[in-house]
Amino acid sequence: MRNKFFLAVLLLTPILVVTFSTLYFLKGMSPEGTKNNGVFFKSYFDLNDFKNGEGKQDLISFEDGKWVLSVYVTNIETSEQSIYLARQLNVALNRDINKLKRVLFYSNKLLEPNLKDIKLQYPRIEVVEDKNGVLLNVLQRNSLLDFNAENPIFVIDPYGRAVMYFLPDTDPKLILKDLKVLI
Repeated sequence: MRNKFFLAVLLLTPILVVTFSTLYFLKGMSPEGTKNNGVFFKSYFDLNDFKNGEGKQDLISFEDGKWVLSVYVTNIETSEQSIYLARQLNVALNRDINKLKRVLFYSNKLLEPNLKDIKLQYPRIEVVEDKNGVLLNVLQRNSLLDFNAENPIFVIDPYGRAVMYFLPDTDPKLILKDLKVLI
């Protein structure tokens, strides 16, 4: 008799937990809002769908399992602050520094000499050409910002999905807090 009672308690405990948690949720006792300081893109898009100019390989590789901190450069002057902030955030991650890589995307060939200078100034940054500007159009469509004018930092997960972007006036400490949670 004692074993049957013990077995009944074991079987009913998970059912009761799920039932009571569902009731609490339905009564409005659910978490409010999110803790993210960034802005999620309007719809999901995968960077693995974008190919280089020849259409043979992906724009960037996600085989290393790293998160990507990116800036789409349309204007050197407006993007300099975002590029510098991306480097500072990468350094501030301390022990998680190797879980993140920085990537600059561009589509305007006239920016190449300036991007070479940036590559010399920030050696651990990857520069990727988006030949047709398709990525820029997708970023523009899925955000509230004008990516042509603002050049904000955006985050891509290790599987190639664009996750969120940060408004230009976001406090860097809040961005770092989000990155620590993501990584």
